Amino acid sequence: MRSRHLAVAFALLVVLAAAPFWITPETGTAAVPFERTQQTGLPDQVAREADSSPLVVPKAEVYYSQYRYVVGYRGVTSLVASLRTESGDAFGSPMRVYVSDFSGIDLSLTDEGHLRAPESAPTKWVPAREAYFVVDSDATIPTRDAAIVPFSERRDAAAFADRYGGEVREWAGARAAPVGRLDRSSSEWQATVDRRLARANATAERATALRDRPVSTVVGRDAPTLADAVEQAPPNTTVRVPAGTHRVDDLRVDKPLTIRGAGQNETHVVGNGNGSVITVGANRTAVVDLSITGVGGNRSGADRPVDVPVAEDAWNYDIWKVHGYGDAAVVFDTADRSLVSRVRINTTSNGVIARNSPNVTVSNLTLYGTKRWEDGFIGVVALGGRAVVRDSSFYGGKVGVYAHESDGVVVSDVRMEGMMVGVFDFYGIRTTVVDSAIEDTWNAVYVEHRSYGAVVAGNRLHNNRNGALVAGQANYVADNVVLHNRNGIGVRGTFSRYERNVLAYNRRGFRAMSFLPTNRVTGNDVVANGRPVQVVEFNVQHVWRGNYWAGVSGVDADGDGRLSRSYRPTGAVDSRLADVPGTPTLARSPAVTFVRALQSVVPGIRSGGVVDDAPRARPARPGTVDRVTAAYDGVGRHEDDDPWDFRQ
Repeated sequence: MRSRHLAVAFALLVVLAAAPFWITPETGTAAVPFERTQQTGLPDQVAREADSSPLVVPKAEVYYSQYRYVVGYRGVTSLVASLRTESGDAFGSPMRVYVSDFSGIDLSLTDEGHLRAPESAPTKWVPAREAYFVVDSDATIPTRDAAIVPFSERRDAAAFADRYGGEVREWAGARAAPVGRLDRSSSEWQATVDRRLARANATAERATALRDRPVSTVVGRDAPTLADAVEQAPPNTTVRVPAGTHRVDDLRVDKPLTIRGAGQNETHVVGNGNGSVITVGANRTAVVDLSITGVGGNRSGADRPVDVPVAEDAWNYDIWKVHGYGDAAVVFDTADRSLVSRVRINTTSNGVIARNSPNVTVSNLTLYGTKRWEDGFIGVVALGGRAVVRDSSFYGGKVGVYAHESDGVVVSDVRMEGMMVGVFDFYGIRTTVVDSAIEDTWNAVYVEHRSYGAVVAGNRLHNNRNGALVAGQANYVADNVVLHNRNGIGVRGTFSRYERNVLAYNRRGFRAMSFLPTNRVTGNDVVANGRPVQVVEFNVQHVWRGNYWAGVSGVDADGDGRLSRSYRPTGAVDSRLADVPGTPTLARSPAVTFVRALQSVVPGIRSGGVVDDAPRARPARPGTVDRVTAAYDGVGRHEDDDPWDFRQ
């Protein structure tokens, strides 16, 4: 009798706990101001450009049954794609959906097909179930092919369709529009990485051909100085710089030339210590086989009267001025398809700056910055253009490679050590960091939350404060080996995929840092970390699947390679499996098993944190795990004798 009463009481408790999640919001409740929502959809760079122009992006707001915050979508297209992507385990069902209302607003299209409205147009909302949507019109949204345009009145939707094509649908029909998904599968991501690397290799091969231009001028034979030789040489030829020291005073190259020395240890180009050493303003210019010193000490352009290619009142003006106009060993300014190769640079400011110079290649660069990060700045800067940085080494300074407003920067096979940030993607699109070793930094790879489509794959991230901190949207973090960091990998983005990473001997393996639980974290091996996972944001449950958690007890009852119980690395019981005697037994107890089973069918009683609902019984990368555990012990960052450690 007592057990029956207990069961009834427990069932009542479950119902009461879940009740707040079942209550339907009041009918007619208005949408909240969009800036108060948890926003996703378009990259922030695109959103900011739209906000500072007459362009408009249809928006949506969704109230979910199992998520405490209102989710704001930039683009109804993004909402439709998201509804096909999101897991009900994380959000529950959409209870109310509001969309922008363009009835009564004079919409037009730019030449690119982007929506444009008068600046005085009001912000209006309409429930999606009461709206009419124009799909398959000529209207587009930046970074997405098609726009779905909502109206509260059918006649306004029909008028827009008559003018710009498309058809009018109600909400159910709009949800069926062929707009794809916000995330990508593992195979799609791997194909994407292959395409990016193939394109980067082709770019680098074309640039490398600049080394073979015919020699027209030899310094010391045909011209007394390097500056004289550059002035004298015909375009598309090589200026050969023999072994020795060659002093220059703000060398300018305004025609396509190759400046080729006798080797990094033989030919030394020395600036006057007051400004940049070589400034290039011509496409297809190459600087190869030499060393450069004597860079000026002005790291930033903040206090300089420079001609920035961005309006002074624009949101990104200061970013361009600060990061693009300091002193550097080599500056490319609108110098497309240029090359720096087999060059050694010593600098207290910047190494190579590429401003609006797409497809610049930097290869076999050895760059020595400052041992104190506060005293230096950036190794390679890519502003507003694609770049390839590969087979290079960076020591010290503030940042190794910095990408801003660039589409498709590729960093591959590099070694970085001792700076504040190894690779910094800030408002970038499709930045790729692969097959590199980064150690002794504050952040080995930092993808800022305004970025989109980044790839961080196949890297060795060792002894950093943060291994990979990847925010932004639709990113791919895979096949990295993350060792002895304070924090291994920060799962901060949205609609991103984290897979096949090995995280070992970090103080914290993963850090779940996103308000939006839309990331797929699967097939990772989490081994011997001080804490397997830390959750930074409060009361959001992140559902992951199919990771290996070393030391987790359980049975693979059906032989499918998965444990028969879920694992909660942030839970009160599971988080103490490794350090509290008796915890494995408690984790398998009937009471805990029952509660977990109930939580799987009544999401309303879930707490925040991380749950892996199908943990692996064996590692996904057993060979890598064996090598790591055989070679390393202890948790957290290690001190070493290397002078290039990052120091706070």
